[in-house]
Amino acid sequence: MALVLGLTIFGVIRGVVWLCDTYDAGNVIYSWLEKWNGFPGYSALEGWQDVLPVVVTVVFLLLIVLLAFIIARRLRRDPSRTERQALALGSGVLYLPAFVGSLPAVVGLISLMVTPFLGGGLISIVAVLLQRIGLSHNVGDWIARGMVGSNSNTRLMIAQASVAAGLAMSILGFIQVFRAYREKRLQTHGLYATVRHPQHLGIALWTFGLALAVSGTAGYMMWFTVLYLYVLLALWEERQLIQQFDVAYKRYCTATPFMIPFVNIGLPLPGSRIPRTVALVAYFVAGMTILCLILQGIGVEHPEFP
Repeated sequence: MALVLGLTIFGVIRGVVWLCDTYDAGNVIYSWLEKWNGFPGYSALEGWQDVLPVVVTVVFLLLIVLLAFIIARRLRRDPSRTERQALALGSGVLYLPAFVGSLPAVVGLISLMVTPFLGGGLISIVAVLLQRIGLSHNVGDWIARGMVGSNSNTRLMIAQASVAAGLAMSILGFIQVFRAYREKRLQTHGLYATVRHPQHLGIALWTFGLALAVSGTAGYMMWFTVLYLYVLLALWEERQLIQQFDVAYKRYCTATPFMIPFVNIGLPLPGSRIPRTVALVAYFVAGMTILCLILQGIGVEHPEFP
């Protein structure tokens, strides 16, 4: 079922690619932009490159503050459930700009992006803002506009396949666990017989596919950040499931890998809250450092833009 659904989604993506090529979507949009450029009021938008990052950052900071306020109020009534909602909503809000900016790339409209800036979402915007208050220009460009490797049809096909496989896994995983939730039982069959969190694995795959389509340093950094937040969400879910199913879930954890098929290993975590938090932050910093070293090893081009 997962294979059929994945192939169907892949076919839809390839169909969109065919339509874009057939109707020359890139030139159509460029023509529209040129007409807009000739619009009399366009001159009033000069300097938007300086203003847009600030505006977008302020809007998202206000949204995050609003979410934090709502979560803080609900935390008093239902702390456990609110923690899960905070992780899920926080991941979605953080990833939304990168998701929107990456969609053109996954169907081959990379030329429309000019730079991988849009696919990096908030990480790209923050890097540009930090350049103005002391961050090295080269470092800022490496993060915000860096391109990893070269464009190729092979990379795009792999990205599209990853998006299709990830979406199929997320959809089927949700259906299977929702049925188990309604029946108030532990789901250990289907995709859940291979890994304990197939939905999160699916999210990791399709978000990686979008990052691969853009192939920008900020896009990969955003992917890793969102992936890590979903790992934290999975750890929270497991604590709740142990409380609900006790020995049955512990046996399931022993027999079934966490998120990587056939690899049932995990990083050690202290039991108490503060050391556990410190360890989780340290793992994130170490993972991000390794990711950046890998990207630099592959090769990052970051041309200097005004």
